[in-house]
Amino acid sequence: MDNDILDIKLLPTWDSPSIRSALEASLSKSTLLQAAVAFWTVSDNLLHNRISPALGHKSGFLCVDLHPPTDIDALAELVRSGAHVSIFCEEIATYTDNNHKEPPCLLHPKMLLFWSADGTAELWVGSHNWTNRAILGLNVEASVVLRMMATSPLFYEAAGYLQKIKGICEGFDLSKIDFYKRLQKNMNQRAVPVIELMATHADQLARMEITIFGDDLRDLDELGRFQKEVYLSAIESFSSASEHVYLAEVRQVGELNSLNRSAGSVSFSPRRHASRIGRRLPELQPFGAIDSSSQLNARYFVTLQLQQKTPNIEFASPSSRTVSWETVDMEASPLIRRLGGYERALLFRTRVPRLKRPGVVEPQSAFGLTLYEQRTSTERTFLTKRVIKERE
Repeated sequence: MDNDILDIKLLPTWDSPSIRSALEASLSKSTLLQAAVAFWTVSDNLLHNRISPALGHKSGFLCVDLHPPTDIDALAELVRSGAHVSIFCEEIATYTDNNHKEPPCLLHPKMLLFWSADGTAELWVGSHNWTNRAILGLNVEASVVLRMMATSPLFYEAAGYLQKIKGICEGFDLSKIDFYKRLQKNMNQRAVPVIELMATHADQLARMEITIFGDDLRDLDELGRFQKEVYLSAIESFSSASEHVYLAEVRQVGELNSLNRSAGSVSFSPRRHASRIGRRLPELQPFGAIDSSSQLNARYFVTLQLQQKTPNIEFASPSSRTVSWETVDMEASPLIRRLGGYERALLFRTRVPRLKRPGVVEPQSAFGLTLYEQRTSTERTFLTKRVIKERE
């Protein structure tokens, strides 16, 4: 054990889960604080305005991930009080063994280094984010606190590691508060792929298998970007404002040779089907045999197995966007550069890593078309991206 380590303790105890007093004590005897935490939501008032002076020292700083639940206003309050705050703004998608996408947050330490005038320091490393529920004890958390001499090798390692974290962050800019908030809002919107069509008795399609025929192969290109699970928006053919939402599985996709009816061996049993002419919204036909014109003119087919109707959700249009997460060269990220080949293979599977950073874009129109406009549009994509929200 390092002889310069003066004390080690685990916080909190089970019966006294708040670490607020301990943090106040560490701040009160420190001249500066260097810190990196994943999420920050607390006000300086929580610790009697002791945070800003410690972070405002010429060598003090705080690094925080931009992703929610980080509170942009709380960080802005610290900066206005003189604190040095930096934020981490990158997204890199990774995948599990089951091919599920993992959460995008990459800056995940909970590391505090308190410097004291008497030549000692305190290093906190653990699970505590700086949120009210973590600090005040509602969450089940644990942090190891090491008190050491400022000459300890561990002190230099910790200080060096924090400086490396600061190096991949950017200074919090008070003029970009709205920009940060818009980025967070876009992160919170759950946009899902949706196939739209018109149908009679659109509220009675649960558990049905339907096939859509189309003559524009761009539709298949759009479908190929998504997983096999999509949503179906069924618009009642004779209603001006009736939309029914179903979860659907893409069962089968294939190209058809519209110039040679005898080519291929695909056959279709009687079912509900729809023909998509060009880029128009298709209309689902009653149950029955597939009419010959649908197959004669089609270049592709997509078969969907509809699952349950989802009456508790509805679709909203994505917000008009003036900010976005833009894909940049993956080697621009120091987090990717430090990975070995084996680790990359496990994290990204067969995919090429994609690094995203915030960018400013020209304002774009929101998706918000009326049902009539959706029906009559001659340039409707096969898949749209819609935002899910709970029906009130």
